[in-house]
Amino acid sequence: MFLLTSCLKGNNERSNTGFGLVDTGGNTMRRLVYSNYEAPMYIASVANDYTIGDGDCIIFNYKLDFDAADNANATTNGFYVATGSALQVLPKGNLSTGTPDTAYMYSNEILLSDAGVTDFLQSNQYRQRLIVGGAPSSYLTEQKNSYTLSCDLSQTPQTIQGVERVYTLFLRATKTSDGKAPAIKSADYTAFDAVQFYSTLSEREKNAGKDRISFCVKYASAFNSDTTKIGTWTTTTPVYIPIYSTEK
Repeated sequence: MFLLTSCLKGNNERSNTGFGLVDTGGNTMRRLVYSNYEAPMYIASVANDYTIGDGDCIIFNYKLDFDAADNANATTNGFYVATGSALQVLPKGNLSTGTPDTAYMYSNEILLSDAGVTDFLQSNQYRQRLIVGGAPSSYLTEQKNSYTLSCDLSQTPQTIQGVERVYTLFLRATKTSDGKAPAIKSADYTAFDAVQFYSTLSEREKNAGKDRISFCVKYASAFNSDTTKIGTWTTTTPVYIPIYSTEK
């Protein structure tokens, strides 16, 4: 799940839809979109939309022509010029670094049928975001949900599914607004501030001789028999973030 698409046209033009982090940067200090698909991009419709703030994450589409005159000095400028638009501004979340209480059930907590980290984004202004997706087991049209993410930064990494030194994050969801029939199959995406998560664990993993942070997400997938606490936590396949030697 959570796959986004791209299309390469010839050798010098590319279009894509995916996640981006908006921030002011580049050698000309423009508002840019940082993604894992290209170098930073200046997209006028995004840069000039001030309902989108610096540090916001978006789902966006773009078309990039590497041979366009605007991109002749891309290396000097520190960004490409592309066309496109923001399709959605993602809700923000703070990544809690305390020890999660996995026995306690939240008010209006809902179960998830799938979840996972879909992207890690960072800008030249040292903002870092984890994009996390969650698919509710039961989802009605116009239903609104909120997500929390936690990671005990003092935990000892474990070997999980054959991967060494894996940290565990916990994702939980609550319903904030009722929906209406019919039921739908959909996923929600939230952008979590990951500065402390990344800085703490990257330093620890570098000291352990590693070049990446490996982690998995546990999400509530079933209640117990009397619906008083979480009965089942499902664990995702471990993924990793490279430890960058320099900022993007």
